[in-house]
Amino acid sequence: MAPAFIFAEQVRSIVKSGKKEIEIPEGARISSAATDLIKEHQIQIKTVAPGIAASDEISAPKANRKKHADPSAQKAKTDLQFENSAEITEEELEEIVNRIVKRFKQLKDGEAQREESKKADTAVKKKDESADADDLVICRCEEITRGEIKDAIRNGIHTLNGIKRITRAGMGLCQGQTCQQLVARILTEELGLAAADIDPTTARGPVRPLRLAVFANS
Repeated sequence: MAPAFIFAEQVRSIVKSGKKEIEIPEGARISSAATDLIKEHQIQIKTVAPGIAASDEISAPKANRKKHADPSAQKAKTDLQFENSAEITEEELEEIVNRIVKRFKQLKDGEAQREESKKADTAVKKKDESADADDLVICRCEEITRGEIKDAIRNGIHTLNGIKRITRAGMGLCQGQTCQQLVARILTEELGLAAADIDPTTARGPVRPLRLAVFANS
């Protein structure tokens, strides 16, 4: 036979009726909210045998109790359910703990996978950006790209004059007026040097063809 339960709403019915005594079946369970009301109103508890009918308020059907349900009664019912759920075997408890640990592990593994995926996406993006930057034309006169200049530097060419001889960057019509600073910047980035540590290219005076008559007249 299932044990009876005493809720706060039943005790309130006793209090409203003016009674100072409550009859409960032997072995009945009293919720914490009902216990507080019994103590507060100093109600005497009278235990009766399971076969003997208890007070009307105690033996009221569940349907009637639902009509007058209140938050305190719901809390009391939750307390009793929690009390019953405490009766759990060690095997069941171990199984619950294992499920929780497994769930946390899955969440952790999922987070790690998302982090790795994010790092991979970032690396691919940086690689694509770097590839696009290497296609940038630095010397327009000779159509020399940033990638060609970087390859020369990584192959041991560490001066502006050396890059000029190997790649022809700066040998065009402008004679390095537009690209020399860009090449110097690439050198500083690749070698980790300051701009002052980069030697400028060898300066040569402008040369253009002249008639011999110019020298004869001078």
